[in-house]
Amino acid sequence: MFISTQNENKDAITQIAENILAQNEAVPSKSIYIDFAKQLKRDNKVAQAKKLLEEGSKIYPLNLSVHTELMKIYARQKNWSDVAKHLPRILVNISRKTDSTLTYKLYKYLINNRHYSEAGEILELLVKENPADETLHYKYVELAFASKNWPIAIQRVEELVQFLGEKVPASVLVDLSIAYQIVGEHEKARSLFAECLTKYVDELPEIFVDGYRKVTLFDNGESRIEFYKFIEPTNTVFATFDSIDKTWERTPFAFNLLKKKRVDLISLRRRTTKNYHQDISREEYYETVAKLAAGYDKKFAYGTSLGGYSALYFGSTIDCNILALSPRNSAHPNHGTKMRVETVFQHELQHPYNPRITPTIIYDPKDAIDSKYMKKVIKKAYPNAKYIYYPYAGHRISIYLSQIGVLKDIVKRFMAEQPIPNYERTLRSKSTEYHRILAIHCSKTNKKNWALQLAEESIRLSPTYDRPRLLKGELLRDLGRMDEAFEAAYEGLELFPKYTRLHLLLISLFEQQNQWKEALEAVNKALEVSKSPKLKEKREELLAKVEMLATE
Repeated sequence: MFISTQNENKDAITQIAENILAQNEAVPSKSIYIDFAKQLKRDNKVAQAKKLLEEGSKIYPLNLSVHTELMKIYARQKNWSDVAKHLPRILVNISRKTDSTLTYKLYKYLINNRHYSEAGEILELLVKENPADETLHYKYVELAFASKNWPIAIQRVEELVQFLGEKVPASVLVDLSIAYQIVGEHEKARSLFAECLTKYVDELPEIFVDGYRKVTLFDNGESRIEFYKFIEPTNTVFATFDSIDKTWERTPFAFNLLKKKRVDLISLRRRTTKNYHQDISREEYYETVAKLAAGYDKKFAYGTSLGGYSALYFGSTIDCNILALSPRNSAHPNHGTKMRVETVFQHELQHPYNPRITPTIIYDPKDAIDSKYMKKVIKKAYPNAKYIYYPYAGHRISIYLSQIGVLKDIVKRFMAEQPIPNYERTLRSKSTEYHRILAIHCSKTNKKNWALQLAEESIRLSPTYDRPRLLKGELLRDLGRMDEAFEAAYEGLELFPKYTRLHLLLISLFEQQNQWKEALEAVNKALEVSKSPKLKEKREELLAKVEMLATE
């Protein structure tokens, strides 16, 4: 196979050489620059291809194909400044045909990478040649919404409505009403939305996916603010903030719960789970949502963990009631976790002092990190907050509250601005999280047998929860009950084969028994299902150990 590929490449390069010779000219043609660069890219010699195309772009400065190929390499390398250098030349020389595949691909590429000005230039060229093309007028609206230029978006939609006449679809008028909301023209928005409800009653379910019409208000590539307009009129909006395990590929935090409340949502989202919203400031959040939020009679902010931190940090910029569960930003250099403090923290280390608001903050005072963060940061910033304590609920307090059956009631009372009661302490017996966290505390005070009983009860309450399985294996190891520890580790891995910490537990059991060969086999098997850096480090450590033992 390797020889065949080499021969194919040799034939291609030979053909390029013959083409150069056939020209009988010192300067190669533009097609030769392109063909040779493509061949270099196929050989994974991207740097050489780029250098060749840069030379070609200087010799053929007006050639669209050379600049396009070079721009593809820059885009692949995310070198947006060099992409931008080549766009003007491409725009000047681009084909004027509306059915040009290249034109539309380039337009889409520009929008996706937020080069809105250049995308607008392409549309102007196309509209100039085809002013009656309905599709292009829709593209103008799409571009305005993508660029978040809401006054222009309103102008473009109004022009589209005029252009379409009586053929205006429901989606256009709904989006126009949303745009009015965003800029703070709430009476216009309500009036137009009411018209849509009357005129397009049968069409609306098709454009409101899962009961909502989504519009992105802010997008810097890492964080987004999304607006979810409910299919029915509402005077209530919830600003929600995603928890640590959510990205914008999934539904927003508390989406299913709040959908039943028939409210609008303003949701802060993330591209990856490694994002701690250090790329967006309080000022940017406020400027994005303030006019929109001002149109509601009732405004709430809600989040847990990172979302609880964000509900306070960002939500406090607008006039709203805040429910924050275990608020914490794990990237905080003083109050974060060791595995995440490498993130550059751009927010203020202290929340701005705000005695005007009375947020409701629920957390576990026995959680060392949360308790310290409350004392050092949150209680200083929000002196009039209402604090509710659930000892041994753990940091994942929303899970605990859900397990004891009170989370929905808390949100219901919060929305109704009613006091949250002291629920029966006996309810905690239903929570697998409560038993797990209490077991951890018992273990720390060397009450290992009690801890083991609690871990087993946690497993009984939730057999498909991975963390109690890990804890049980660790406790059995600490108690010296190695056979049972091995059994617990294997049982856990049958249920959770990708759980890295369970693999590391099994490896540690082999190490403790000086079974280095078996430990190495276990880490190799683990790496078949998980690419965890910790497993890779452990493998290198074990290889060194086995090699050292072999030389002794």
